[in-house]
Amino acid sequence: MLIGLIRLAAGRRRPALLDEALVRLRLAQDWQDFEAARVWLAADAQAALATDAGGTPRLGLIYGFGDKLPSRLIGPGEVAGATLAGGVLAFTLHDFARAHFRLPAGDDAAPWLARLRALERPPKDK
Repeated sequence: MLIGLIRLAAGRRRPALLDEALVRLRLAQDWQDFEAARVWLAADAQAALATDAGGTPRLGLIYGFGDKLPSRLIGPGEVAGATLAGGVLAFTLHDFARAHFRLPAGDDAAPWLARLRALERPPKDK
């Protein structure tokens, strides 16, 4: 319900379109221990993923939310699942605040699917 109220208050405004320079700048501002190496922009330029130049398996994520561009880091075990189908890179995180992402994707998304899947939490032994 809270998310719905926030979306209602934020309206349907869109942030500026992302480009590689803005992705690098925002991740550097928000996460001082993360430097973007490779950057992938969603087909609609409303979201992006980046690898860490420091060699960690983490990914940086920036996505449009209203007229804001929040960012977060995705580390090992934080991905619940990821798929690439019908031109959409979709993934779910083990996160109560924002768990589901659907990013319009072009032909260049397959390596990013593999990177997300590498961050999936391994199944628990029973």
